[in-house]
Amino acid sequence: MRVYVESFGCSQNHGEGAAIARDLTERGHDLLEAPDGADLAVLVTCGVIGATEARMLRRWRLLSSKVDRTIVTGCLVPLRCSLFTGAERERTSFVPIREQGRLASLLEAGAGVPPPVRSPPTGLLLPRVSEEVVLAQGCTSGCAYCFSRLARGTIASLPTEAVVGRVRAAVARGAKEIRLTGLDTAAWGSDLPSGASLPKLLGAIATVEGDYRLRVGMMSPQSLGPILAEHAEALSEPRTFRFLHLPVQSGSDRVLAGMHRGYTVQAFREQVRTLRDRFPELHLATDLIVGYPGETEDDHRATETLLEEVVPETVNVTRFSARPGTPAARLAPLPSSVAKRRSRSLAALRQRLSRQRLERWIGERRTARVLEYGPGESAVARLDNYLPVVLDRRAPLGAEVEVRVDGARSTYLVGHAVGVPSK
Repeated sequence: MRVYVESFGCSQNHGEGAAIARDLTERGHDLLEAPDGADLAVLVTCGVIGATEARMLRRWRLLSSKVDRTIVTGCLVPLRCSLFTGAERERTSFVPIREQGRLASLLEAGAGVPPPVRSPPTGLLLPRVSEEVVLAQGCTSGCAYCFSRLARGTIASLPTEAVVGRVRAAVARGAKEIRLTGLDTAAWGSDLPSGASLPKLLGAIATVEGDYRLRVGMMSPQSLGPILAEHAEALSEPRTFRFLHLPVQSGSDRVLAGMHRGYTVQAFREQVRTLRDRFPELHLATDLIVGYPGETEDDHRATETLLEEVVPETVNVTRFSARPGTPAARLAPLPSSVAKRRSRSLAALRQRLSRQRLERWIGERRTARVLEYGPGESAVARLDNYLPVVLDRRAPLGAEVEVRVDGARSTYLVGHAVGVPSK
């Protein structure tokens, strides 16, 4: 069977989509790089905001017009299946998130396809230079606005042995970057037998031999707090990028309390300070929600003040979008004009501060790993702290090259390779 797989949203969704594609390929199905000519399309959906949800529905209809059968999975399935209406629904199957591992066998049973003889992977998506390894489903938080938490439920961590096995398999396939992902990576292990924690998991992963780098994904300050010292130790492992994705969401304690985030602004400050004291070149990425119900001008200014104080390298700004079923959806929204104005203000501040922070790298010569190709002959390499450097010429994917940083933009560095690939 000819299959096309498409994923949207967070790195967890992309990791789950890649796992589906890999399983289908290993079972003997042909993986296509476009839906044209496919017998089946698999759509891994995201519903984090209303605009994304609308995009998913449009994409589903387009895919359904090109293929005979569609499978929809991801975050829209448990909560928003009723939105998938019309004649296309008759040719669509819905697979819950926690049954994705059985998708290939469910497909074969439902379509009357004989189980193919398992063969070595030959699909278009394999091998991948970067692979996501999903640590858990769900999380331990109860954020008032979060659609993903409703869709994925309470935390269910993958056991240590299983995570290490997935990392080892990815490295054996040729992956040069492993991205550990989940709704809250710092919460991993909280549902496992006593003693399990993210730092201990990272220690176990460090035993996996090979030429690869490890990126630890998004975590909540609420979950990082109890393991902060141990996590700092884990980040010192040479193969781990000195990278921290720690969403703060607001610089106002009042707004954070209304969001049910479970930490204070001061706790966030202290966590950042602790890790930057240990790793002065730490790459801090954070997320902000602007225009949350009840947010005042003082709250907004507090968020701007926090940005100016902490100066993250990467800031993702999202305008609040009420999601059905969440407590925040019952709150009175701010006027859209207010939310738009504050969003533009934060975006401009983010660009100015991030560029200012990145300009300190101009003139530096460092080793970086090539992980992506860009337009033309360009490539994207990552420094030890995961900052991206856009290079003017390509080197082999996965190679380590010496780069010189020539300039800075608001979200990346620009430079050129000054040495030959070392790998």
